[in-house]
Amino acid sequence: MKRYFQTDANNFFRSFILTIVVLLTTIFSLTSAGEIDTLFILQTTDVHGNIYPYNYFTDKEAPYGLARAYTKVSEYRQKHANVILIDSGDLLQGTPLIYYFNKIESSVFNPLILTLNYMGYDAFTVGNHDIEQGFPVYYRAWRSSDFAWLSANGLRPDGRTLFEPYVILETNGIKVGVLGLTTPAIPMWLDSTLYPGIYWDDMVESAKYWAPDLRSRVDVLAGSFHAGFNENYSKKQTDRLGLPNENASGLVAKKIPLFDVVFAGHSHRPVGRIGKSSTVEKSNILVRGKETTLLLNAGSRAQNIAVARFILEKSPDGSFEILSKDGWLEPLKNTPPSQAILTLTRKYHEKTLKYTHTVIATLTDTLNGRMARWEDTPLMDLINGAQLELSKADISFAACFNDRLLIPPGNLTIKNVYQMYKYENYLYVVEMTGQQIKDFLEYSSQYFQWKDGAISVNPKMAGYNFDMAEGIGYRIHVKNPLGSRITDLTDLKSGKPLDMERVYRVAMNSYRATGGGGHLAAANASDAPIIWKSQTEIRNLLIDYIKNKKIINPKTNHNWKLLP
Repeated sequence: MKRYFQTDANNFFRSFILTIVVLLTTIFSLTSAGEIDTLFILQTTDVHGNIYPYNYFTDKEAPYGLARAYTKVSEYRQKHANVILIDSGDLLQGTPLIYYFNKIESSVFNPLILTLNYMGYDAFTVGNHDIEQGFPVYYRAWRSSDFAWLSANGLRPDGRTLFEPYVILETNGIKVGVLGLTTPAIPMWLDSTLYPGIYWDDMVESAKYWAPDLRSRVDVLAGSFHAGFNENYSKKQTDRLGLPNENASGLVAKKIPLFDVVFAGHSHRPVGRIGKSSTVEKSNILVRGKETTLLLNAGSRAQNIAVARFILEKSPDGSFEILSKDGWLEPLKNTPPSQAILTLTRKYHEKTLKYTHTVIATLTDTLNGRMARWEDTPLMDLINGAQLELSKADISFAACFNDRLLIPPGNLTIKNVYQMYKYENYLYVVEMTGQQIKDFLEYSSQYFQWKDGAISVNPKMAGYNFDMAEGIGYRIHVKNPLGSRITDLTDLKSGKPLDMERVYRVAMNSYRATGGGGHLAAANASDAPIIWKSQTEIRNLLIDYIKNKKIINPKTNHNWKLLP
């Protein structure tokens, strides 16, 4: 398959050769006009480090992973001549396997890149969690790849894109353009040191700039966007921070009617009918007069492959016209894993298991996450306590990332810490006034609602955005209007009411400290000074903290309570 990347200049010799090629192609095309051909574009997205069909958090077989995906990809390639394979981002984060080989044993070939190279990927759009790993990690991965890394809206200070904006692929004379776009809400979650000097432009504006010229040069134009289709998902937060829309894939498809298919990612929400031959669901197609755009999202962790099929007819000038398009999802739950991929990455898998099964301490009682968002628990006191001790802060904020956690007494392993804390956040200390701390907690309390005479969870707020505090005592009155839910705020060190004027040192994860979730903006603390940053991730800090304790005796001080 031929690949064409963006270039900055042409010379006379290239122009002369191109002219000859065009003339010969035209002569050949006249004899083959009217030929019908079929093109398939296959997509994975948000793989999050999953190769083996294995869950490293539970040590059980899993219905996903690139090993399963390759079996399905191979089936398509064996049956069809024109198959293009792309991924729409968030590859380099999410499992102990990819963390270990990103950060601990990083001198060996990256296992995810090794796998994608072997599978024959043609293009990859960069995601926010890829950027989260830091420039040295994603640069090594990028330069080891046999496929294009795309992001047309990640701009250097001089206006050039950091990655390729697009790639043109050719199969049996059919030219396919793939434009890559990355969610521009990255500054809401990630410290700028992870993407030095890079500005993340609005997706719609970037597409307006790149798509028209690319459209004129290809037969099929595909968007591979690391952003969801729901443009309203975090609009309030991004608007408040002055950032472009986080999930603008649908907006691009609506406002720029040049794409034949838009593949989305980031949201982890599958879009497309299940199965090629489904008689219940229709293709997910956006119609604007005569223009149509197929909309697909494979979901996450290689649980599905998204498939776009185009039937094309060759024109006398050698170009191809699309006669019809269709799209669906291929679930991989019952697809056997490829033995080739399992063999290729077995040593990586075995090394990961040795790492995750390492014993670091003894647990004297059960750690349970089931009630961690409803009452103060030993789980959250362990995390907040570690953050306070390691950062020397006055107050700590943390959220429960796993409300299904259940760790029985006995050996505490690295795997258990991954179960407690699955994200690669760093620990920051931010200066905030007592009033800002109260307002932060008021915003966080939106996780709950008073409905039908009872407290329930607000479906509009994700659980990972409900932060709980340590170092202070307080009550949450759910029946009260927002702004007056938090009462009895007490400084636990002094036993006195929290001083609304005083500036406190507050520990929180890097996602929250850089604006993630909108808490700081709601507390009028978007510009709050960050006075300390850890040099390693919170999860590793927790591992070291627990190692040093040797024995973990779960307990809680019941410093906050949820009330009607």
